[in-house]
Formats: sequence, C-alpha cells, structure tokens
Amino acid sequence: MENILVTGAAGFIGSKLVAELIKQQHKVYALIEKGDSMSRERLHAINSNIEIIDDSQYMLRNATAYPAFDRIFHLATVGVRPDFHDINLICDVNIKMGCQLVDFAKENRSGVLVNFGSCFEYGDHGAVLLTEDMDCRPESLYAISKNASTNLVTGCAKTQHVNMITVRPFGVFGEGEGPTRLAPSIIASCMKGEKVKTTPGEQIRDFVNVKDLVKAIICLSESEYKPYEIYNICSDNPVSVRDFIMEIVDVCGFDVSLVDFGSIPYRKNEAMVFAGNNKKLQSVIQYDFPRNHRDGILDIYNSLKTED
Repeated sequence: MENILVTGAAGFIGSKLVAELIKQQHKVYALIEKGDSMSRERLHAINSNIEIIDDSQYMLRNATAYPAFDRIFHLATVGVRPDFHDINLICDVNIKMGCQLVDFAKENRSGVLVNFGSCFEYGDHGAVLLTEDMDCRPESLYAISKNASTNLVTGCAKTQHVNMITVRPFGVFGEGEGPTRLAPSIIASCMKGEKVKTTPGEQIRDFVNVKDLVKAIICLSESEYKPYEIYNICSDNPVSVRDFIMEIVDVCGFDVSLVDFGSIPYRKNEAMVFAGNNKKLQSVIQYDFPRNHRDGILDIYNSLKTED
C-alpha cells in the first residue's frame, strides 16, 4: 500500500482517479478547497477512509507533517470555462501552486509528481495528430496558464531534482462529466425525447473514457518513464464528432431522427482536427485502449437513468 496525494481530488477526473487508487488498496490523501462540504461528501461516498486535506497553504508549508508520498497527482485547476477571467486565481492555482508542490515534494521526499497539463496547450496545428514535440500555440487564458505551468513546474523540478512528469489528457468523457458536455447533454436530451441540435459533426476528436484515462496514468506513474517528459494520454483512435454521436444513439437505442446535424454552425476558429498521437505513451506502458466508446456511453446513460 502506497501513500498517495491527489490535488483537485473531487473533480471529474480526480474523483475517478481516487476511486481507482482506492480499488488498488492505496492510502489516498485528497486535497480539496477549504469549507467545500460537497467535495468532502463526494469523496467519502467513494471511501470513508480517504484522508481529506482542506487547507492547501498549511499543507504546502508543512511537508514533513505528512507521510512521504510515493506519488503526487496534481489535478487542481481553474478557468476551464471560456467566461472565466479571474487572472489572479488562474495564476495562483494553475501556475503558482504547481511550483509550490515541487518544493513540497522535495521537502516531503515524495516519489514522483505527476503534473496534469492540458491538450489545449497545443492549440490548432491543422489536420495532423498532435505530438509532444510540437510547439505550443495556446489561445485561451486557461490553455496559456496550463502551458506556463508545464514549463515552470518542469523547470523548478529539474532545478530541485524532484522526479516529475506531465500528462496531457485528450477528449475525456464518462460518468460524472458536466451536464453541458457533449455526451451527457445528448443522452439527457434524447432520454426526454427532445430534438438535439448539433454542428455537421465533421470535427475530428479523440474521445477517451475517464476510467481508461486514470488507469493509463496510474500505469505510467508506475513505469520506467523518462523524468521531466510530457506524455499525451489519448487512445490514438480519432473519430468524427458525428460518428461519436451516432455511436451514442446506437448504444443507447435512441431514435436517430432526434439528432439534427448541421442545425448550428461551427464555433469561430473551430479546430477541425484536435486529437493526439500516443506513440510515446505506448512505448512506455502499451495500454490497451478500447476501439469503441460503449462502456463510457453506458456509464453516462445508466447514471442519468438512476437520477431520474
């Protein structure tokens, strides 16, 4: 059993990561925001033995008050929504906190720090699969801050001789995903018999079940990775948005006439191809990503049925 720290532990990916670590019988310490009773309840619903930490500043200043963590997974982030413009909070959480965790990891004598970047750091490179050696062209404040974090945290870790890697997830979907996201919004509307308005759906994306994502990242953190490197976490199975929606319709048994393709336009500056190449990841762990999205779709469908 390892002692493992997870920041952003109650979020969509974080909660699934915590659940998988608990399943593997590790002792999990979960960092959440101070006074966030909802996150505390969500985590204790996974397992009552999860150690909740709700004071990040105390933790960061008192590294030796905690057991030496075998692994730290840093997922805490803000600003994913396009309308989020609190630059001070973006800098504090997305940039400064990562560097503080490097100092913490050094003093705590932690094993490895797994920094969560974002596929949006790459920006639009046209009709090619994105690879880790490409230059980054981030556009949103969120993407810019995540790219700055990747660079700064890596630089700090090298200087401090702290073992770390950065992962960049692509197209994560599954149970617990926000209701306005593509898969849950389509499933919820179709369950009510409502018409679904979509773009023509020609965009190419790599949709990864959150459960596969966390398993692959855990596997990577246990492997003979190269320190300070970046790893794309994607299935290398790019599909069109239209095909993904049609798979949802087929798996859930919905009436295809409910989906109105082409009824809304593409967003301004929409990237028509935004998917990753995972050869670097597979050279280390050889993770067997599914070639379809059935399990993740059913997880969302069944959770929404339970809510009803």
